[in-house]
Amino acid sequence: MKAYQRFKRCIGKGNLWLYVVSLLNKKGPLHGYAIIQELRKLGFNISTVYGYVLLKRMVTDGVLVEVEEGGKKLYAASPQAQENFKKAIEELQDLIKALT
Repeated sequence: MKAYQRFKRCIGKGNLWLYVVSLLNKKGPLHGYAIIQELRKLGFNISTVYGYVLLKRMVTDGVLVEVEEGGKKLYAASPQAQENFKKAIEELQDLIKALT
């Protein structure tokens, strides 16, 4: 059904930032490739190139910050992303309550 496919696309790939922030909340700052690998484990079929483009876009949008540790670049969720993540989770919970 097309409506369900649109739903999956919007809640999934259309909101990858939610998955990335959740992942970083659980595991702490990670290298870009580790984030890409974790997204693949969640079922997102993304290329390595797209993954890095996505991470750079998230930095530009203020979702992620780049931190350096031992001369290597790691990504962490920004304070604003943490706040927006909490709001998004609350809205999703409200939506589930309204639908059930």
